[in-house]
Amino acid sequence: ECYGCLGGMATVGGVNPFMPNHLDGRRLDSGVFQDWCEQMAALGGLADDGRTFNPEVAKLAAERLCLEAGVDLLYHATLDLPLVREQRIEALTLHSKSGLVAVRGRMYVDATGDADLAARAGCPCEYGRDEDHLTQPMTANFDLGGVDTERMPDRAEINRLYDAAKAAGKITCPRENCLWFRTTEPGRIHFNTTRVVKHDATEVESLSNAEIESRRQIIEYFTWLRAEVPGFEQSYLFSIGQHIGVRESRRVVGHAYLTRADYERFAKYPDGICRCRYPIDIHSPTGAGTELIHMPKDEWYEIPYGCLVPQGIENLLIAGRPISVDHAVHSSMRVMPPACTIGQAAGVAAAMSLAVGCAPRQLDGVAVKQALIEQGVWLVSGDEQVGPGGDLKDTSSRSTRLTA
Repeated sequence: ECYGCLGGMATVGGVNPFMPNHLDGRRLDSGVFQDWCEQMAALGGLADDGRTFNPEVAKLAAERLCLEAGVDLLYHATLDLPLVREQRIEALTLHSKSGLVAVRGRMYVDATGDADLAARAGCPCEYGRDEDHLTQPMTANFDLGGVDTERMPDRAEINRLYDAAKAAGKITCPRENCLWFRTTEPGRIHFNTTRVVKHDATEVESLSNAEIESRRQIIEYFTWLRAEVPGFEQSYLFSIGQHIGVRESRRVVGHAYLTRADYERFAKYPDGICRCRYPIDIHSPTGAGTELIHMPKDEWYEIPYGCLVPQGIENLLIAGRPISVDHAVHSSMRVMPPACTIGQAAGVAAAMSLAVGCAPRQLDGVAVKQALIEQGVWLVSGDEQVGPGGDLKDTSSRSTRLTA
C-alpha cells in the first residue's frame, strides 16, 4: 500500500458517501464490502443510511479486517517495476523507505486503481473514451466544518447562488452544479464538486497540475460559500483529500469486455461475479454536463469473470475500476461498493487458480461465482435464475490504447 492506511479513495481520497448499488433497499455488494460497513458501524463510524461514513473510522475498520484475516500489510511501499518472463510476473520491485524492495509471488492482483501493474507488465489497456481518449474529470473532495445547517439553504437555492457566482466570475469551476453531502458529524458538510478536466492520472506532471488546479477551485468555493451562502459565514476548512479523486484512467483489455449495449440490455452471465445497477454516470471530460442513464427499478447487469482477467499475462487478475469494460460501463461500475465486490472476486479467483494449478484465464468462472455465493455475495436469491446474457465479447482485435 503506497499510503499509510487502507481504504483508497474512501480514506485518502476523502470520497463520501458510498454511492448506492441497491435492489429493493438491499445492498447488492454483500460480501467483504458489507463486512467493512459492519466494522465501521461497530466503531461508531457509519450513519444510519449505511452509506455515509467517517473516513478515519474506515481506515481502522479496513485494517482490522485485514489483520483478523492474517494479511501481512506493507505500508509506504509503491510499485516500481515487475519482472516478466514468458508472460508471467516473476517478481515486483517496490519503492520504500528502505530503498527498493523485491516481492515474489505465484499470483498477483492489480488493485492500483490505474492498472499500473498490468500496464507495466505489458497488458493491453485502453484509456478514456474512444473518440479522443479523454477521461472523466478528477475531483478533489473537501469538507467544511462550523456550518450552521439550520440556516443552510436547500440544494436548489445553493445551486441558484452557484449559478449567479459563476455568471459573476467568482467561480470558474466548469461543473454545472454544486454537489454536497451531509456527514456523520454535525456542522460538517462534504463537497464533491471541483472538476479538473483534460488531465492524466497516470502521468506525474499532469497529476500534480490536477492537484494544484483542484485546490485553486477549492479556494474559490470556500471564499464564495463564506461570503454569500447563509450558514457558511463561520465555516472553516476541515479537510481536503490527500489524493485527488480519480474517476477514470486506464482500463485493461481482458478475456471479456462489457459495453454500453450490455448495460442497456441488463446483461447477465452464468459467471457473473458482481451485480451492478448504479447508473451510467459520465461527468463531461471537457467541461460542464453529466450524462446519467438509470436502470429500471428491478433490473441490474452483471460483470462476467473474464473482465477481471487481462490479456497478455498468465498470473494476474484485476481488481476495482480498471477492469475490461468500455468508457460508459466504467462510469457505472467504478464506484466503491462494486469495486469492493470485484476485488473480492479477484482475490477468490487468485486463490482458486493456485489451488487448482491453472492460469486465471483457464479457471471456471462459474466456480468463482459459486465460491462468492458461499462467502455471502448476493449473486443468486432463492429460486432466482441467472437470466439470459449474450455471448462474451471477443476482445482479441481491440486496439491497445496505452501500454505504459
